[in-house]
Formats: sequence, C-alpha cells, structure tokens
Amino acid sequence: MDKSLPRWNPRRWYGELRHVWQDTRLLVLSAQIAAIYAAVLIPFKVGIPIIPGFVELRPANVIPIVSSLLFGPAAAWGAGIGNVIGDCFGTLGPASLFGFLGNFLYGYVPYLLWGNLGWLSSGREPMVRSWWQGAEFVFVCACASMVCAATIGWGVELLGLLPFWLLFPAIFLNNLVMATLLGPPLLLFLYPRVKQWNLYYRDLALVGVPGKRQDRSGDDLVSAPSSQSAIAESVAVSIQDVTFRPIHAEQPVLKHVSLVVPRGELVVLMGRSGSGKSSLCYALNGLVPQFIQGDWAGTVTVHGQSTTQSPVWQQANRVGMVFQDFETQLVSTNVEAELRCALEAQGGTHDFAGEESFREHVRRLLDMVGLSGLERRDPFSLSGGQRQRLVMASVLVREPQVIVMDQPLTDLDPAGRRQFRRLLEELKAKGITIMIAGHGIEDLMNADRVCVLDAGEMVWQGTPRELLGQPELAERYGVAPYPLATCFQGQGVRALPTTVEEAWQLADTLNLNIVAPQFDGPGLGFARSEPPATVLELSNVSAQYQPGVPALSRVSVSFQAGEFVAILGQNGSGKSTLAKLCNGLLLPSEGRVLVLGNDTQQTGVLSSLVGYVFQNPDHQIFAETVRKEIAFGAENAGCSPGDCEIRVAEALSAVGLTGAEERDPFSLTKGERQRVAVASILAAQPRILIVDEPTTGLDAEESSRMMNMMRSLNQQGHTVIVITHDMGIVANYATRCVLMRDGAILADGTTREIFSDPELIRSAALELPTLTRFAQRWGVTLLTIEEVRKAWRAS
Repeated sequence: MDKSLPRWNPRRWYGELRHVWQDTRLLVLSAQIAAIYAAVLIPFKVGIPIIPGFVELRPANVIPIVSSLLFGPAAAWGAGIGNVIGDCFGTLGPASLFGFLGNFLYGYVPYLLWGNLGWLSSGREPMVRSWWQGAEFVFVCACASMVCAATIGWGVELLGLLPFWLLFPAIFLNNLVMATLLGPPLLLFLYPRVKQWNLYYRDLALVGVPGKRQDRSGDDLVSAPSSQSAIAESVAVSIQDVTFRPIHAEQPVLKHVSLVVPRGELVVLMGRSGSGKSSLCYALNGLVPQFIQGDWAGTVTVHGQSTTQSPVWQQANRVGMVFQDFETQLVSTNVEAELRCALEAQGGTHDFAGEESFREHVRRLLDMVGLSGLERRDPFSLSGGQRQRLVMASVLVREPQVIVMDQPLTDLDPAGRRQFRRLLEELKAKGITIMIAGHGIEDLMNADRVCVLDAGEMVWQGTPRELLGQPELAERYGVAPYPLATCFQGQGVRALPTTVEEAWQLADTLNLNIVAPQFDGPGLGFARSEPPATVLELSNVSAQYQPGVPALSRVSVSFQAGEFVAILGQNGSGKSTLAKLCNGLLLPSEGRVLVLGNDTQQTGVLSSLVGYVFQNPDHQIFAETVRKEIAFGAENAGCSPGDCEIRVAEALSAVGLTGAEERDPFSLTKGERQRVAVASILAAQPRILIVDEPTTGLDAEESSRMMNMMRSLNQQGHTVIVITHDMGIVANYATRCVLMRDGAILADGTTREIFSDPELIRSAALELPTLTRFAQRWGVTLLTIEEVRKAWRAS
C-alpha cells in the first residue's frame, strides 16, 4: 500500500484550492499547466466555431487528467484557466464559463478519487503497471469525464445553445478516449521525474500543505519570542539542532547542526560535495524546508525571526541568496533592467528622488562588482563570470541584512576574485553578515571563521589560518590543502605556513634554498621522435555575437596532436568563443578554422572529432537518466555494449557519480550536472577534448579524479584543451598555455615559459600559483609540490 495516499477529507478541498494561490510553486505549476493545455487546445479552437469539446477528438484532454493525478488542486486551476485561454482563439462566449467549471472539475476529480475508492483502489502510485491500477485509472477517467461533460452540457443547454443529450455523450467520449489511450504512457514518463523533483502534490501535502508546518515532535513551530529581541541585536543567524531529510532521501543531509553567527561576521562553510553546505544555506531563507521539503527538526532564526514562519518571498529582502546555479536568477533583458527588477520586487524604487538618482545608484553598484559600462548589455551576452557578478549585484541592490552565497567564486577569474574580496570587506564594514559555501582555498580569504561539514554534521570550526596550517585535516574532509603547507610537512616545524611570505620566512629559518631540478614534468610536455601533426588550426579568425562588439579579433593559433593546453584569460577575454569555434558551434565572421583538415564553414559541427563540455551543463544535457546521457556519445562513436558499459563506469568514477546511473540529470545540482556533462564527453573519448571550466562545483577529490582522467586520455594520444581560472590546475596538468586578453592572443608557450613572466601574467589580470610565486624568490619557476620538494637544498 502506498503510504503517500491520504484518506479523503471532504472538508479539505476548499483549503487546498485556496492554498494554490498562496504557494509560489503551486501557482507556477498551475500557470504551466494552463499554458500547455491552452497551447495544445488552440489548434482545435481556431476557425472552429463550436462548443468546446464537441465533435473533434482532442489529445489535449489528457492533460487535466494526468496533471490532476500529479499536481492535485494546481491542475484544477490550470485546466480551467487553460480552457478559457484556448477559447479566446475561436470559441470564447457565455459557454466558456461552463467550460471553465467543467475543466476545473475535470482537473480536480481524479486527484480526489485516486486512492479513495475503497476496494477498487490499487493502493499504489498513479501509474498503470498492473490490471488493478488500469481498472482504477479507467474508472477515475470515466468519473472525471462524466462530471466534466455533465457540467458543460447542463450549462450549454441552460444557455439554449445545444441540448444536453447531444452534447454530453460527445464530450464524455472525447475525454474518456483521449485520457485512457494517452494517459498511461504519459504518467509512466512523468511520474518518476515529478517524484525526483519533489513536485508530487501528495508528497507536498504530507509535509504541511496546506496547514501549519510541524517539527518532528509534532508541535507547531512558533515565532521567536519577544525575549529574543535583545539577542537579535548582536546575533544575525542562529541555527539550533537542525536535522533535515529531504523527501525520498534515505539519510538526512543535515544532522543536529548548530551554529551562531554574530552580526557582521563572514563565515565560510566547507566540506566535500554532499556534505550539507547547500542545504544549510537554503535553510537561512526558508527554502529548506518550505520549498525543498522533508522531515525537519530544529530552529533557524535570522535577526530573531524564524525562517519557517513567513513565506520565502518575504524573507528575500532580509536574506539575499546567490545560488550555485546563479543563471536561474537572471530574468531581464539588460543589466540595468535586472537590477531594476530586483529593486521593484522589493518595492524600493520609490526611495530614489528620480530616474537619474536610481541610475546613479546602479552605476555605483555595477562599479562595485566590476561591470561598469555594461548597463545595456543582454545578461546572456556576458561571460559566465560576468553573469555571476550581475547576480551578486541584483542581490546587493536590495541591501539585505544577511547575504548567503553558494560557490560564488566558481566562474570568477583572479581579477574578479580580488574585486570580490574587496566587496566582502565593504559589506562587512557596513555590518552585513555573510555566509559562503565553497570548496577552494580562495574561498577562505577574508573569512572570520571556517565551519567544516561532513555527511551533514558540523565536524570542525576554526579560523582560516588553523585550517590552512593543517593539510591532513583539510584532506580528511575533502578540502584542498594549502600547497605550501604541504611542501613543509616533514621538515620538523610546528607551525606550517599559510602565506607565501610566511613560507619565505620559514625557509630562511630552516636554511633552505631552492635549486632548479632537472625538469621532466608538465611544463615541458612529452618527448617526441617526430613533429606532431596539427589537429586544430585557426587562421586570422574573428567572431562576434552582436554587431560592433567583437569577441575575437584576427586570432591565429594551432594545436598539435597529444598536447594538453590551457587557455587562460580573464572573464570576457574570448576563451569560450575560441573553444566554440574549434568544433563548429560558432562560425567565424572572417578567417578559417580547420579541424583535422576540415573547414568548419563547410563541414559544420564536428562533435565526433571534437568533444566540447560547456561551461553551463544545461546547454548539452538532454537524456532522461545519467547512464543514458553518458552512454550517448560512446554509443554514437561505435562502441560495443560491453565497452560502452566500461566507459560509462570509468567516467562516472572519474567525476564521483557512481551510483547515480538511474537519476534524472535535471534533478541534480548544478555541480553534479557539470560532472555529468564532463563524463558524457569523457566516455566518448574524442580525439580532441575541450572542457570549459572542468572543475566548476567539484571538491578537491572530484577535481583530482577529473583531471587525472583527462591526463590519462592525453597520455593515450588525445589532445586536451581546458579553459580554466584555476592556475593550480594549469601548473599541475597543462604542458602549454595560450594567454588571451580582449579577444586576442597575448602569449603562447609552455606552461613554465608563461609562468616565468610574472608581469605577463599580471597584464592578463591573472595570478601565479602560490608555489610558483614562492620559488621565484630564488629565480626558479616551479609548478608542483613534487618539484618544490625535489628542489630543496640546505644552505
């Protein structure tokens, strides 16, 4: 018996229907159902001046039935409104009122009946997988069709348009035939996805829709008492014994987490992927447990107000949130409009004396995040890092008391990170409390405190210096250790360095020098008996997305077989544009691009030769399961089923998604979707592999697995090109660097050659890795921990 099927309470229906208009998610579902229903109905409405549902068989009539079984009362409103929208294209009239009522009931009756038919009920989920479920489905469809037909037939006869006996059987048969034929396969396809996305209405109803939310003990949560107001003056965030297990999850993602954050403090949450960082962030403005629902216990208060006692939209002005999947927060057509939209949602534009005052405020804010002069640009014409900074600005424009950022540095170049750190200092000076979830060392800069989570539990708290100085602790919890601290392990020192300057002082204290070793690492590449063949060549190539806004200007560069190349440059320098030209996704406005001798202007997309992983994984994911997504490329490459399975398993292991084979990719987080996209290309093993920001959203262990798999492919002869801001990744893996600035190539050479010129690196708004900066004091350019250890010499 499916425990999710509640007993029908006749008095509950009114509250459920009203609650749809109070729950943003249900309201959006209703709007989507209405839009889809109307879109499928309209072709049958245009030019057919007849009563809705009469004569023709309409495939659209399956939509209310299926939506009702999945989304309950949201489907009722969607079906009724969708039918009226459809009537506007050919049959709008007095009968449309009864069309609304009939379709409203048609979209509500199935939800009311399923599981509440006594001995006829199968007691299972609303899918047709057995004869019993099939019998229940047909009966439900018949009842809903009868109610719909009777309502419309009675109303139309009342208006004197058509007799009941003529219209009722036509509508009834139309609805019943379409629902029984098309409903079962549609439910088989949709139900598992709706469950994965936590949108199944009966699941929502179990956790308090409608009605008061309850904690695990069953006691109603109440607002923070007035006695807490004094504490709220000094405490910005209070998290007390929070445990949370999402719907359908086997284990809690948060386990008895407690944390108190004073006003104006900057706290960084760290830990490997899946440790609970994002869930804790979402709890700070009520997304957990109000939208991401499940078993919840504990309390979270922000400035003394409980996050579970007011709608999320009301908390948006108090708690600003930058999601890891930040592009979902962009809604407008230009940069200025994006900030205006955020401010108008708050109702704050009236605070400005006039339009010029508002625009001056926008200019100051854009200057703060490094987007000056881009007020009129389309947000999606900006680079990924620029879009991320725009989302930060849209949050800051509301001037929230608490700002929460999930992986805010993933798409920022070093210059953007420096500006971001200055921004954090400004916000802290204003008394704004900041919480950041991150993976990398750069996330720790400016932090007052670091909290490490593991498997949903708070396992360590301390200062950034304490964490950076304990490489073993960092590695234990999936955090990348500070490279210089790792280098000094085993030297018999009590306090390991946490900055380059401290490392220099410690080297002097230990009388250690750096002497150049015999290099055979990534900076020189592999020895070859003959010149390698050119696999990619760009000759005087220019490209643009908008007239008069060049993205590349007369670029010439070539790539040889078996190279491991890093394309470097700040956000907007043209790196991604160059990559898209290399497999025909973008055609040059002038010049030629040759892939293994094929001109992309004539050949088109060359996905079988050049595998390209987008910076945004949603631009390429399409399959219904992770396994199918990853296997698609390998199957198209002609792999046998056995080899395909091996490649899928290897790729999943490389990106840390083993066990997620049957998950829907679109139910995963952005970081997980990025790993799926990379794995799908890795499994195909194309001759040329281009990956845009391969380690975005990955923790230290996952990043290492990912890059090691790319190195393995490279050693097998594949050409690998990565676009990244992580200079440590470049130092450890790339044999060559192409440095870009303003749509042109600034420098091209081996990694060691490029890194040997600090001024060149700075001119491209980049930063050398700490290991390289450390070693250059002795006039030597080193790239890896192993090279530094090999170069140690006692004075």
